[in-house]
Amino acid sequence: MEPISPEQRQALEALYQRVETRAADISGSHDWWPCRRGCDHCCRHLSAPLPLTELEWRYLWEGFQRLPEHVQAEVRARVAELERSGASRPYTCPFLDREAGACRVYAHRPLACRSYGFAAARDGGRWCHFITDLLARHGDGDIVWANQDSLEETVASLGGPTSTLFEWFAAHR
Repeated sequence: MEPISPEQRQALEALYQRVETRAADISGSHDWWPCRRGCDHCCRHLSAPLPLTELEWRYLWEGFQRLPEHVQAEVRARVAELERSGASRPYTCPFLDREAGACRVYAHRPLACRSYGFAAARDGGRWCHFITDLLARHGDGDIVWANQDSLEETVASLGGPTSTLFEWFAAHR
């Protein structure tokens, strides 16, 4: 697999940093916000295979390659099982350490994971029922959401086709 160029890395990491800044602002200014260390609800209830651009895949692949071999084998086995089962919904992310409730490739996770719970799109928010319930109680008048549509357009412009996590794994056995 072709390595990520310094320019691509800088652009992708700058985009990810923008999302991280927005997420920190939202969760830091709202003590009731559920998206914090220890919450893995979205990771355990994915409705569709994660979409990744080629650049995001290569970045995620770097994190995957740093995992111990036995963990890589476990992740691959989970991906294969999800493919065999047709990824019945909801499904659990194959990168989730189910006992610890933590992402094994957290620093390399894709945009969809970084922005979930902190972004809104033209067709609505990208968040779970916990946030929906809390917004009904607290409102969102003081929240400056990340713009999901803009984020997705930016990551798409950085390079390569978009495929699902399962398709990328299938292409890199």
